[in-house]
Amino acid sequence: MTIMPNETGIDNSIFICCKKFIKRFQINQLLRQSNATKEKGVKTYDVFAFLLGLVFTGKNLYTLIDNNPDKIPFGKDVIYRFLRKACVNWVMFLFRLSCRVIKEVDKLTSEGRKSVLIIDDSSYVRNRSKKVELLSRCRDHATGKYYKGLTLITIGWSDGQTFIPVSFRLLGSGNDANLLEGAQANEDNRTLATKRRVDARTDKPAMALSMLEAIKGSEAQAKHVVFDSWYASPSFILSVKQKGYDVVARLKNHKNHQYIYNGETLPVSAIHDMNKKRRGKSKYLLSVTVEVRHNGFPGTVPAKIVFVRDRSNKKNWIALLSTDTALTEEEIICLYGKRWDIEPFHKIIKSCLRLEKEFQLRSYDAMTAHATIVMTRYVLLSLENRENKDFRSINDGFHALCQELDDISFSFAFDLIISVFIQCLNDYFHLAKHQISEFVDRFIVCLPCNIKNKLIISLCES
Repeated sequence: MTIMPNETGIDNSIFICCKKFIKRFQINQLLRQSNATKEKGVKTYDVFAFLLGLVFTGKNLYTLIDNNPDKIPFGKDVIYRFLRKACVNWVMFLFRLSCRVIKEVDKLTSEGRKSVLIIDDSSYVRNRSKKVELLSRCRDHATGKYYKGLTLITIGWSDGQTFIPVSFRLLGSGNDANLLEGAQANEDNRTLATKRRVDARTDKPAMALSMLEAIKGSEAQAKHVVFDSWYASPSFILSVKQKGYDVVARLKNHKNHQYIYNGETLPVSAIHDMNKKRRGKSKYLLSVTVEVRHNGFPGTVPAKIVFVRDRSNKKNWIALLSTDTALTEEEIICLYGKRWDIEPFHKIIKSCLRLEKEFQLRSYDAMTAHATIVMTRYVLLSLENRENKDFRSINDGFHALCQELDDISFSFAFDLIISVFIQCLNDYFHLAKHQISEFVDRFIVCLPCNIKNKLIISLCES
């Protein structure tokens, strides 16, 4: 299966599938705006299109290039030079692409549906690596285990139906004791490469606030920001509120995280214990109004805490906080439920779109570029899933797309053979049209069943 665009004269089933997406959102223009321009040789647009469709072929880079040296007009060195190019602002590219996609998706969303921004992080594991730039000893707060690699922090937009990644960073450890490999770029604070590496040593809450600030005023902006208990400290909640967003978050049951309730400063567990719970099969156990305060911020912010049952253990409870006190308890629960949209995103970009295993890159610039391409693939799948009203999940859609592309490629090749076969019958035997048609039909009937099954799409279209 070849994968280069039609301008090169090569058949490209993968590119045909991606071509509509690429042209619709003017990705070539976005690449130029992000400083991903051609210096010499192959066009940047062609290399990006190649990488965008690579994962859908089911083959790795080396197999594809080695098996098609006459059809792919560049080698793997071109790919690695493209990924390592330090002057390309990949974060800006993804942000502008996501804003364009969200603008289109938002047209399909009813006015009553509330969109949210979701903050979460996930592991970027490189346990077998030694010389990866900014390689760190990181702790996965979900499992409590340590790993070698980086941390991927992502902010995504969701309306409850479609998730679009808006911005991301790959973070190393800010603690020198946990940093296994340092930066490899020249120390010049004027360059994008140095600024990118400075951001990579920033702690997660500060980076999340910086990313939220950059999203303000764009098509991706939403009124509410949703995150889990790891980020839900009073200082972070107040910082997000200062940025102009309302917070919907799951609170951590920690004695140092206290809120003002009835004039007293109390932890969440104490507030829960001192109030009577709702009986029966109510959606929530308790709802109270509190004030969020922190020593580093002037004044307080009113908020509503809703206690709900923990589905995994009905004897336990979960506390959800919202700084938008106009929301009902049901709306708070519904908005926080949209946070789950980022969990399938993390699973798909790792298991299906091969974020961690497609390339064994050492350069931090190359890892950032590859992560952007992987997220662009996810945006493509998410948009197709939304606009086609596909009942399948994104994961099922990925595998179905790979299968459909295989069928399309086979059918296209078989149609080409049949057309040449018909032309030869006409030129050498001078048969009538009905005779040629009968001959071809007889030929297809005599084919093995496994080949005829793959020709269903082609025969229906003809």
